[in-house]
Amino acid sequence: NSNLCVQCHEKEGWDNNPHARSPRSWNGQGANPWPNSEESTVAGNACHNCHEAHQTGGGSILLRHASEEETCEGCHNGNVATKNVMSDIDQISAHPIRSMSQSHDPAETAVVEDRHVECADCHNLHSEPVNGPEANGPPAGVGNRPAPRVRGVDINSGGMQRASRGYEVCLRCHGDSPGKRSPQVRRQLDQNNVRLEFQPGNPSFHPIVGPGRNPNVPSLIDPLTPQTVMDCIDCHNSSSATSVGGSGPEGPHGSSFEPILAMNYETTDYTLESPSAYALCYSCHSRDSILNDESFAEHDKHIRGEDTPCSVCHDAHGVSAVQGNQMNNTHLINFDSTIVEPNSQGILLFDDQGRYRGSCDLLCHGKDHQNEAY
Repeated sequence: NSNLCVQCHEKEGWDNNPHARSPRSWNGQGANPWPNSEESTVAGNACHNCHEAHQTGGGSILLRHASEEETCEGCHNGNVATKNVMSDIDQISAHPIRSMSQSHDPAETAVVEDRHVECADCHNLHSEPVNGPEANGPPAGVGNRPAPRVRGVDINSGGMQRASRGYEVCLRCHGDSPGKRSPQVRRQLDQNNVRLEFQPGNPSFHPIVGPGRNPNVPSLIDPLTPQTVMDCIDCHNSSSATSVGGSGPEGPHGSSFEPILAMNYETTDYTLESPSAYALCYSCHSRDSILNDESFAEHDKHIRGEDTPCSVCHDAHGVSAVQGNQMNNTHLINFDSTIVEPNSQGILLFDDQGRYRGSCDLLCHGKDHQNEAY
């Protein structure tokens, strides 16, 4: 139980950590995670789950293996821990921990300057609150629940020694960090800084930081309301997670849907509408409401009549106030610039004219919109 280790190494929260408390043992499949130990449980091995006292392959932090992920994989491949996290890491879309080794530095800045991702960037392996079958309650960091005891970045780009919300962990890399990938969809107003997209003063945004601006969202599925606050994991999650009907772990480890999405979200033009094509959207927004034109008089015409994906008009994260405004970028309107072009007058514009009213100037699918009102 690592009683020797804790005489010198004091880790806040260690007593409530799964590595110190879990009674789980090896199921006999694959490699024995504790080949040189007389202990047969996670709690019994404790620090020795990850560390060796003398000769190790893991450098200065005495990890048992040269790579962090190999150290974690011994238990988190489903042979000790309840869920197989490593199977998600090997999905088509995943946080690429296998392509990096020894890249996380506990002393690195809150805003990550050197692009990398390791398990320890999101998980405090010594003092994360207990989750899973040994815990009381849902996983930490989901929805409005507290984040693990890891560093974070707040919505104003301030570093935090301990994140209080799940999104603050994500902002370490997906906010002001350099070297991020270009957005999956090219926009009229391009932006790949998620911190700017979720600002509560923006023209529109999915409500990650606080409630949304629009009080009229008739498509929301009960118990969701315009006051509901989300977290990144509501969309970016394992496609096999329990919360989406699977049996896998929760969390944005990896998914069969890009970019690490819990459900399918087609962005290819001329996609035939179906419950599966836009499953991610329809998990919160009633398909019947959308196709019955309860919020926009021509939703059905665009989605089914013209086979136009939701992403052609809507920018899922939000539109930054630095680029957009309250007249032209409400309702997450930020056109896919590879599909929607300026009209014959050179205008590319959505004009919000009040509750359930507006007009468009644009060229899409060969149709020239000039002050096309609804």
